[in-house]
Amino acid sequence: MHFTLPTIDVLIVGAGPTGLTLACDLARRGISHRIIERSNAFNTASKAKGIQPRSLEVLDDLGAVDSVVRKGIVDLPVRYYSEDGTFVDKPSITVAASAGLATPYPNPIWIAQFDVEGALRERYAQFGGQVELGLTVVDLIQDEEGVTVTAETPEGAQQIRTRYVVGADGGKSTIRKLMNLSLVGETFEQQRWYLGDIRLEGLERDRIHVWVSKEGMFGLTPLPNSELFQLQATIQEEIEDPEQPSLALYQAMLDRRAGAGKVRVTDASWLSIYRVNVRMVEHYRNGRVFLAGDAAHVHSPAGGQGMNTGIQDAYNLGWKLAAVLHGSDAALLDTYDEERRPVARTVLKDSTKKMDAVMETDTDRGALSKSLSTISDDLTSGLLVSYRFSVLTRASARSSESGPQPGDRAPEATGLLEGTFEGSVFDLLRGPHWTLLAFVDGSTSLPDIGNDQLHVHRIVRTQPQDADAIVDCEGNAYRAYAAENNELILIRPDGYVAMRASIEDTESLLDYLLPLLSKV
Repeated sequence: MHFTLPTIDVLIVGAGPTGLTLACDLARRGISHRIIERSNAFNTASKAKGIQPRSLEVLDDLGAVDSVVRKGIVDLPVRYYSEDGTFVDKPSITVAASAGLATPYPNPIWIAQFDVEGALRERYAQFGGQVELGLTVVDLIQDEEGVTVTAETPEGAQQIRTRYVVGADGGKSTIRKLMNLSLVGETFEQQRWYLGDIRLEGLERDRIHVWVSKEGMFGLTPLPNSELFQLQATIQEEIEDPEQPSLALYQAMLDRRAGAGKVRVTDASWLSIYRVNVRMVEHYRNGRVFLAGDAAHVHSPAGGQGMNTGIQDAYNLGWKLAAVLHGSDAALLDTYDEERRPVARTVLKDSTKKMDAVMETDTDRGALSKSLSTISDDLTSGLLVSYRFSVLTRASARSSESGPQPGDRAPEATGLLEGTFEGSVFDLLRGPHWTLLAFVDGSTSLPDIGNDQLHVHRIVRTQPQDADAIVDCEGNAYRAYAAENNELILIRPDGYVAMRASIEDTESLLDYLLPLLSKV
């Protein structure tokens, strides 16, 4: 089959957090791509309202984290009201990640999804990229060499020829449907919520407000960097046909909880009814087409995992697409499904358990406060995600099992010095390359194996005679990695330990790594 259409490497369908993360990663890697969005304007609904520590690490690596940290807020306490008007104040339902997980971003951040998208679009523009709005995919045909996508635009149909397609187009994914892939699972018909972004008068913005009554939970969360509150209210099981959301309905619900005339809803920019779905596809890949984010998995919002899991899907896929497009073994792309689908399965199970607890306690103030306080933990932080089971992971031959094992996330460690450099392990990891941390003594030399794709850093305990080593002044890196003397730790471009080996095993390390590096 002969095509005269211009060919790009990757077409990303969907410009939410997942698609934008992938676009930023591909842009910095020099991969030709386009990102298209069926809407004619950028999203203005809050949808997700929290970003987790691991996702913040991803945005740090991409250079998009500063705006999120600046616009978001960490500490947002909760005020629980009873039907008699009394209230009790509780701490934030989010908790910092355990210190042992060693991250520069231990705290989840409250922030609306549209602000996360804005930060990623701003960074994407700095890479020279621009989202194309108003393109709706209507057809997709694969062949051995690529994919031909047909999209409807205001100017008519447009064909796009690409080597790979990534569907990041949400729970109602057109790409998923065109590939005849189904979201397998169930819809919890009786777990329904009213949602909305509203403006109001008469309520402080320094905390979350939750009213608990026989009607269920009614919550208002102030969205940082805006005048909006996100409304969330459970719909009782016995209501078969809930009233359609409206400003008047939400005002009436609030009047019944807070008292008539005490809090006035002035405006709404997003109104919705949400039904809890717990579903995922059986495969993230079909030939040259991949699914990521909500297109591949949907689950309850408990624990704030939706946007975050999608961001991390994209981060896992980006470097693999780039490597294969630059000549690496195409089998590398199979590891995307292998690594990310079990993560989604764990998220579905955990978020369902937590949502069930919330729904079972939504009419009891004390019980609801307790169930909401358990929603945030180390699992929801994303920092415990591990790929120990992956074919990309090389089990360690070292006797000690302390420190991060191959497949685990690489932890942060501060207090590194080299000449004018003063920074941390994450400063060394930041960028699209692989990283080799060589924990050696001052007299040990390393083979000349570093290049643009592999950055090699010799880390020592005390100042050596030469200027090529990084001094671990406080021993933080040695401790965080439980590093033995003359040990090599190879870290993937997405910040996961791939292999630990002694310096005598450098050849086996290179045998592992070289097939995964770009050939151009």
